Amino acid sequence: MQDLIPTRALHFLGNGRVAMAGDNADIVQLFAPCYSLPSVLTLRLTDPTVSTQSYRVGGSAGYLTKLTRNGTSIGEITDYTHPTLPVFIRRLTLTVPLTFALDSPFPKTNTDAICGSRAKSYLFEIPDGTVVFSKSKTDKETYCQLLLSPNCEAEEGSITFPAGQSHLIFVGGDYGDLGTQSFAGCMTLSESMLTADLDGIYTVFLAHWREIFNSIKVNPAALSSIPNASELIESVAAALITQTSWEGGVIAGAFYHLAYGRDMYGVFRGYMALGLHGYARHMVAYMCDTYREKGFMPNASGMGMSCSHRHENDEVEQTGYYLLELLDYAEQTGDAAFLRDRMDYACYLLAAQEKHLKDGMIPFNGDETYIAGGLFPRSGIDHGSMEATALYIGSATRLLDACEKYGLMPPAAIASHREKVTDARERFTENFTDGDTVYINNPRRAEVGDTPKYRHGVCHRCNLMTNLLRAPEGGYLCPNCYGKALAPVATERYSTDCALWMAVFAGCTLLPANTLKSALARSVESIRNSGYGATTPENTVGYEYGVILYTLARLLPAADLPAYRDLLDELLADRVEGAVWTEYYRGGKPSPAACPYRPWESAINLCGILAYLNAME
Repeated sequence: MQDLIPTRALHFLGNGRVAMAGDNADIVQLFAPCYSLPSVLTLRLTDPTVSTQSYRVGGSAGYLTKLTRNGTSIGEITDYTHPTLPVFIRRLTLTVPLTFALDSPFPKTNTDAICGSRAKSYLFEIPDGTVVFSKSKTDKETYCQLLLSPNCEAEEGSITFPAGQSHLIFVGGDYGDLGTQSFAGCMTLSESMLTADLDGIYTVFLAHWREIFNSIKVNPAALSSIPNASELIESVAAALITQTSWEGGVIAGAFYHLAYGRDMYGVFRGYMALGLHGYARHMVAYMCDTYREKGFMPNASGMGMSCSHRHENDEVEQTGYYLLELLDYAEQTGDAAFLRDRMDYACYLLAAQEKHLKDGMIPFNGDETYIAGGLFPRSGIDHGSMEATALYIGSATRLLDACEKYGLMPPAAIASHREKVTDARERFTENFTDGDTVYINNPRRAEVGDTPKYRHGVCHRCNLMTNLLRAPEGGYLCPNCYGKALAPVATERYSTDCALWMAVFAGCTLLPANTLKSALARSVESIRNSGYGATTPENTVGYEYGVILYTLARLLPAADLPAYRDLLDELLADRVEGAVWTEYYRGGKPSPAACPYRPWESAINLCGILAYLNAME
């Protein structure tokens, strides 16, 4: 009998080609054959008298949901995927019939006649040009098919599963070499699934996940002091892997079906901490392939689709993370050839950051956590960013060191780049500190040179994502708002220590030890007094405890670390039961508007936990 881990709220199941986001018995998202496709359908239980509880099947990323009515069991649902094909399978064993509401934003066609008596079925057509997120759209026509066992009742807008055994199979149509073969791929794969051995697929599915979990390399002795350590490791690993696409990109949670660079850096670090180097390598290769395909790096990229999501200043901050993960992988695995083969990508990442240097500072990216989460005003986007600048200095320094070591760049070019890095490093403390206070921004950068006259981003008045014009006062407005109101311009300095800890997490520490320790003491005191924002209505990032634990492990001697055990316990308590962490917290709880089951926060928190526990070994 396999262990069953109770799971609250949203959970995720996927194999890189097909993915399902579930909430107990409800399917709230289902999409295939690629991860940058919008959700094709939802399936929600209509009987309010039925209680449901989902469990992750231990040793796997499959789920079992138990159903009861008035305390009496009325059945179970088992959810899993084919190990490699874009196929999701739901199997039901019920004592009474149950009806689910079926909803889809896409046209569907009853295809019973094609399946004959072997299934009841619907074919879904997702047109090319369908919105994925904001202005990002699909570039391929996609077909998916829902196959129901013949004993199901399918009506317009609902499916009734009978007493006894029944099943649902969701099939996505691969696009083929030409990108136009989704219909043929869907129909061919559907035909094979009509006679598939579902028990055999489940057996292979479980073995596939056992092999993955058995390949994880962490220090069991260090983890012995926390309860349910193996369940924690499995839950985080499952969250990362199921949200990693076949191409190597990682969605940023169920709300965001694109590969965001900053989020992927956190996941990369999680994979490296778990010893899952193959997944980490695949991620970095995907980012390099994206650059080579597009010639630039957007804020977020499609997976299986060529779509992109652009923001302001896409060439900063994330480019530092991209360069760091490339270097981390090559250095930690000893695979210098991997770096050598991607020097075109590395040189682009370096040059992209240098292009935005002004007075030794790099600006903010328009979709990073502080602006996107409302922690820092968007009108300050062209200020100097402490985090982005630290990432530039740290990533550029390491790249140039590697270039010298392996002869990857002419000496004169290395010297020219080092001159820029040295200037930024020498100005860093002056630019971003005042005594013991560390600021995440410096408004002076926006005064040094002209900001772009036109850009694509978020209007400072109406918050519309569109093309913008610089207003006379300095902020940015869309054509509709221009001339109707002033564009707000940020002039204040902000201090958010979490940004400092991200620089430490990335290995880009530039401040004196006493400054870091003073700031660390403030952060610890603040979270001990308020928890996850318990006394404030504002959002608190969901990885704050993780980066602080990581920083403690890097800055303090091992003998001092046990005094901070309460932070570890709080972080473990804030994990959603049986699952992982959420994007933002508010009032000590996951924020209702935040994306749940997040890979970035979960990877960073795991890295913090492992660093803290390993440092005390």
